[in-house]
Amino acid sequence: MKLPKFIKYAYIVLYKFCFSSMYVLLNKWKRQDNEKAVIVLSRSKVLEGNLQFICKELTNHIPKSKIHLVRAENKMNLRLFKEIPIIANAKYLILDDYYLPIYLLNPSPNLKVIQLWHAAGAFKKFGYSTVGTKFGPDPTYLKLVPVHSNYTHVFVSAKSVVKYYAEAFRMSENRIFPLGIPRTDLFSDRQMQDDIRKNIFADYPELKTEKKVNILFAPTYRAHGAQGESSLHLTECIIRIADKMDEGKRIIFKPHPYMSKREVEKLSNCKNIFVAGKYSINEWMLVADAFVTDYSSAVFEFALLKRPLAHMILDKEEYENNRGFYQPIERISDGAILKDEAEVVQWINVRKKEEFYDTSRMIHYNFDHIENVSQKIVSHFLDGRKEAD
Repeated sequence: MKLPKFIKYAYIVLYKFCFSSMYVLLNKWKRQDNEKAVIVLSRSKVLEGNLQFICKELTNHIPKSKIHLVRAENKMNLRLFKEIPIIANAKYLILDDYYLPIYLLNPSPNLKVIQLWHAAGAFKKFGYSTVGTKFGPDPTYLKLVPVHSNYTHVFVSAKSVVKYYAEAFRMSENRIFPLGIPRTDLFSDRQMQDDIRKNIFADYPELKTEKKVNILFAPTYRAHGAQGESSLHLTECIIRIADKMDEGKRIIFKPHPYMSKREVEKLSNCKNIFVAGKYSINEWMLVADAFVTDYSSAVFEFALLKRPLAHMILDKEEYENNRGFYQPIERISDGAILKDEAEVVQWINVRKKEEFYDTSRMIHYNFDHIENVSQKIVSHFLDGRKEAD
C-alpha cells in the first residue's frame, strides 16, 4: 500500500514542478494584457450564473476587454498544460469553484484571482473545514497541493459568513468581501425574469398549459465511495415521494451539475417528475411554486421570491457526522423541516399556486446586498480596493 501512495505523491511533486516552471517561463516571456480576463467554467459547459453576470458587467466597464473561457480540466495530465499560456499573461482569473492550475503555481503578483464561490451563505462545510471528516480531503495531498490558495478576492453574500469562508479557504478575512452574489441581480430585474419565463414556457409549453403546482427539487451534490456523506439513496426516495403526490402536483427536478447520468435517467422515467434541462437553477426558480432541497445553498436564493420552501433532511445525523454544517439549519433558513418521506409528501400535497411565504428574516440573515451586486463586485476588483464599502 505504501508504494502506490509514494508513487502518487512523487508524481504530484514532479508534475507541480514542471507545471509551475512552465508558468514562470511564459509569464516572463508574455507581456501582461491588462484587458484580458480568463473565466473558468467548472460547473457548466456554457456561461451562466455568477460568471455570466460578472462577464457582462466586466465588458460594460472595459468595452475592449478580451474574455477567454476555459473549461476546467482539474486533472494532472498533459491537457492541463494547455491552460498555462492562457493564464500566463492574464490580468484577471475569475472562478466560481475549485480550479487546480492556480493551486500548482505561484501566480504573478499582478494577477487578480477572483473567487465567486457558487454557493450563497454558509450551509454545509467544504474545503479545509472538512479536513478530518469522511468527506474531507487527504491531508498529505493538501500539503503538496494547497487547494483554494492564491485567491486575491473572494466575494460572499454577507459579513456573517466571512469567517466560514476564511476557514474553508484557509485565508485572511481581509481578502473576503461581503458584497453579495452576482446572480441575485436576476431577482431584482423584472424584465429579465419575464424574458426567462417566456423562453422556458416556449421550450416546455406543458409546464404552462397543464396548470399543475410545480415543486422544484434541487438536492445538493452527494459524494460516492469512501467520501460519501450518507448511505441514503436519494433518487429512490424522490421516486417514492413522486408516486404518492396528488395528481395536480409535479416535481421539476434540477440535477446537480455533478450528478450521474444514470441517476438522472431513473428520475426522467417517472411520469410526474420533469427533469429540468438547459436553464440554470435560478432560472427554473422563476417557474416554481415551491422549493424542496436537502442541504443546497440554492434555498437562500429561492427565499428572495418569498414562496414556500422546505428541507428534506432524511439523513441529517449521518450527513452531519460525515461532513458537517457551519450553522444549524433553523438559524439560516425559514424553510419547513421535513424528517421523513411522509412529511415531504404531506407538505407537497398542500401546496398551491401563488402562495406567499415570509422569508424576510432569512434574507436579512444571509444577504447584505441583493441589488446591483455585479456592478459592486466588478467596480471593487477593478478599483483594486482592499476593503468592502
